[in-house]
Amino acid sequence: MGDESLRREGKAGSMSIVNRRRAGGSVAVAGLVFVLAGYGGDVGGGGRVQSAERIQWEARIDSVPLLTIGDEPGESLHQVVGAVLVGDTLIIAQTSAASLRFYDRHKGEFLKRVGRRGEGPGEFWFLTSLQRVGERLYAFDPENRRITVFDLSGALERTVDIRAWGGYMGPELVGVFSDGSFLVEAQVPADRPRSPMFRRFVKVLGRFDTDGEFVDSLGHYLGKEHYVAPLGDNGETNGRPPPFARWSSAAVIGDGFYVHDNKVAMIPVFDTSGTLLREVGPDPPPEPLRISRSDRDRLSGFDDIDADDLPRFYPFHSGSTVVDGTMWVLDYRDTERDTRMEWTVYSHEGERLGRVTTEERLSIRAVDGEVAVVLHVDGWGVETVQLRRIVKGR
Repeated sequence: MGDESLRREGKAGSMSIVNRRRAGGSVAVAGLVFVLAGYGGDVGGGGRVQSAERIQWEARIDSVPLLTIGDEPGESLHQVVGAVLVGDTLIIAQTSAASLRFYDRHKGEFLKRVGRRGEGPGEFWFLTSLQRVGERLYAFDPENRRITVFDLSGALERTVDIRAWGGYMGPELVGVFSDGSFLVEAQVPADRPRSPMFRRFVKVLGRFDTDGEFVDSLGHYLGKEHYVAPLGDNGETNGRPPPFARWSSAAVIGDGFYVHDNKVAMIPVFDTSGTLLREVGPDPPPEPLRISRSDRDRLSGFDDIDADDLPRFYPFHSGSTVVDGTMWVLDYRDTERDTRMEWTVYSHEGERLGRVTTEERLSIRAVDGEVAVVLHVDGWGVETVQLRRIVKGR
């Protein structure tokens, strides 16, 4: 599929993933189209759609932190992009400091700093993610287009350059497969809008081997809906998302990856070749809920958008993340009104494990048994990383 056809898919609408299946040395390409009701029928070469009716447990995140990092003078945090637990050590990655900070998870004592701003090995110009996979830490710098690999103590093992492919823009590390290969996404350059519209950038997925060599394309999906309009001198407005905007995101889980559309109840999981394995979500999938008359008034600021292109349904979800091998799917919440958050937790094989709730706005970063690492941002925008207990009810 060429760049021009990918660009044309940038307007809000249905989303497709190109599914590549190898047979006899050839590559057959088939479009898998996500619709609001989700998939139906067989998947993954005969496997049935994932059933996930039973909940094993219910839990809440305790309101009292066991440990807080970032609330002491001279210890402020800013632009936290990752946090992991390694035994007795809490590791926090910050874009602002272009480094990893190591703390004693029990006392909160600062232990050491790894990395600094720069272009050399172990340095970052713009640090955007930190992930733990097995016995290694992976940090990504899109400015240098480089993955930096550390052991769990923070010792530098190697760096991997991610080479551009297909003329796409801004490669970003999505995740690391269990075999050490990488899932990377990049963005297709978009044409200038000819009229006001909700645009979704086309995100292209590619797998790279452990040395950073391109292996295969794994298709594409559409990113977050945002408003754009043409300006003079071939410019355009800076986009902003409408209320109830549609978005999609990708993540690696175990030996595969998923693509999550917030207005589709079921989440498809693919293997490293892009073959659909299973769906994760409620059985049966719920019907989409139409946006109420009062909430439609919140779209009045987009009067220059065709009425058929305005959101018509509430999202099913507000996000998802992979936490230590499990998938945490956040129920839809209105960020202007709701503070309560509720996640459904699934195993990497799609089994529905439990439900977790909190009465605060928190971002889950890591889990170790009954302890969660969360990012808390207060009303003044002050960031702290906290350890909270996960209290199970049954």
